[in-house]
Amino acid sequence: MNIIAADVGGTKTHMVCADADAPQHVLYEARYKSGEFNGFEPLLETFMRESGSASDSVDTLALALPGLVGDGRATLTNLPWIIEKQHLIDTFGIRHIEFMNDFQASACGTSQLKEGDVIVLNRGIEQAVSLGNNLTRVAVGAGTGLGVAWAQDDSGKARAYDTEGGHIDFSPTSNIQIDLLRYLMNRHEHVSFERILSGDGLVTLYEFMLEQHGERYANATAGKRVSAEWVSNNAHYVKAAGKAVSLFVEIYGAYVGNIALLFKPRGGIYITGGIAAKMVDAMCSDTFLDACLNKGRMRTLVEEITVNLVINEDIGVLGALYEAAKHQQVSE
Repeated sequence: MNIIAADVGGTKTHMVCADADAPQHVLYEARYKSGEFNGFEPLLETFMRESGSASDSVDTLALALPGLVGDGRATLTNLPWIIEKQHLIDTFGIRHIEFMNDFQASACGTSQLKEGDVIVLNRGIEQAVSLGNNLTRVAVGAGTGLGVAWAQDDSGKARAYDTEGGHIDFSPTSNIQIDLLRYLMNRHEHVSFERILSGDGLVTLYEFMLEQHGERYANATAGKRVSAEWVSNNAHYVKAAGKAVSLFVEIYGAYVGNIALLFKPRGGIYITGGIAAKMVDAMCSDTFLDACLNKGRMRTLVEEITVNLVINEDIGVLGALYEAAKHQQVSE
């Protein structure tokens, strides 16, 4: 029998079919533009046809989904899709279907990463006494939104739990960040870390820097379309872009340090999501690490926790595949 796992995103969906007895043996893999389908069912039908997967050969389907995930129904963020388990069972005849939040999948996927899949930002201390027997691993990632999920091993199997930790109130740690908070409060009813670290947050920081410095930066983007990618790519050439990236990394570091204090994860923190992976040099800077460790009397504790930058974009589907294999074993 085979299993199918999918990491469904607002822009693209990554799907794999693997041998249920050897999940590491991927039989077929494909990526699709999600917007080219009017629902998940036609996407799954396309994948099964292209992979040669007959309905009676697939026992388990696990989906990593962005949005509100219930036991039998999921409403997706940034896609006008509603996915229902029973409808999938009736349509495709797959016996076992598992839904999980996309960051739950990332948290599960952390146990499947190899050495070359991560860059160590803070090495930590593997046997830190102050962390006790807490084997928690935390996945934190900024993309369209800011996600946080954590995983623990239970009898040799990882169980993952999602949170809404991206919506924690933004807490400034410097005068410039206090000015930023005031700037954002004039725009938004609630200012969270997600507002700054995901989506167009980097563009917002760039606009903030332009306003802070007035005429000196006024013509920096004349005739150019400003995007987060543009700001990141021009950090070395446009002064306001460089300052925006530096502030972004500083705030990201402080946030990750907060997560370290909250979970005390001996298993480490894994920074996932598309934004950080595209800013490797900036994330590997002293600016990030200094902000992460700057926790006053708790600095020593944060120093003991490993922080990894995940550069393997497949972590979501790895987690979904792990979940599919786990449920396949339980059902046997």
